[in-house]
Amino acid sequence: MGVAATRIWREIMPETEAAQAVKYYFEAFNANDENAYQMAHHFPHIRINDKAEVSIVMNASELLPLKLIQNHLIRTENWDHSFLDSLELVHASADKVHFNIQFSRYKKEGPPYVTYKALWVVTQKEGRWGILARSTYAP
Repeated sequence: MGVAATRIWREIMPETEAAQAVKYYFEAFNANDENAYQMAHHFPHIRINDKAEVSIVMNASELLPLKLIQNHLIRTENWDHSFLDSLELVHASADKVHFNIQFSRYKKEGPPYVTYKALWVVTQKEGRWGILARSTYAP
C-alpha cells in the first residue's frame, strides 16, 4: 500500500467502519438478534441516559437482554422498530470515532412517535469496531 493510500485508509476507513458498527447495532436491535446485539458493544460499556445517570456494563453477560428491552418498549410505547435517522462524524482517529446521532422509534404504522439525539463513541479493539459509550437523551 502506497503512502497516499495509507493516509486515505487512516483518514477515511476508521469512520466508515465505525459508522457500519452503529448501523449494525440498529439492525441487530430491530431483528432481536441477541448475539449480534452483544457483538455491537465493546466492554466495559458506558451509557449516560436522559437523567444523566451512568451505567457501566462490564461484559456481554451483564447486558440487559435485548428481548427484555424490546418487551418493555412494546408494552409501554407500542414500539415496533427504531431507525437511525442521522450519523454525523464529530471526531475520528485510527481507533476511536465520535458520532452525533439521531434515531427515531416507530409503531407498526405512521410517522415516528419519538426522536432522540445522542453522542456515541465507537472504538476498534482487537480488530473489531464496537460501541463503547453512549450519551443519549433517551430514558
